[in-house]
Amino acid sequence: MDDDRIFNLLHTRFFEKAGVNLSNLKSFRGGDECISYLDDHTSSDQTVFLVLLDITMPVMDGWDFLEEVQNRSYKDNMLVVMVSSSVDGADKEKAKTYSQVLDYVEKPLSQHFIEQLKSEKRIEGLFAG
Repeated sequence: MDDDRIFNLLHTRFFEKAGVNLSNLKSFRGGDECISYLDDHTSSDQTVFLVLLDITMPVMDGWDFLEEVQNRSYKDNMLVVMVSSSVDGADKEKAKTYSQVLDYVEKPLSQHFIEQLKSEKRIEGLFAG
């Protein structure tokens, strides 16, 4: 999720090119929107969610989102890639303190990075055959 529509569009195209079914992709402009969606669409089927998370967003920023997720039943069914323009080492270190954070990448994501995500066993169902 990112409050910048251009980055959301770019990242969507990269995932589409990598073979992700676009009906499985959701874009949110803030953490509050994503939390609402997850609260309404999470079931007991153990679906794993991959969240691309920007730090700086209005209403609920990335850190607030991660804190809020800690209180949700689906926290262990979520993998997060922090995608930020921040090059601050403190942000990168803070990201490592959350068990959900898989990686921290500076904007924008690259097609190469998304291709590497295909090897992550916990989200392999996201990618087509």
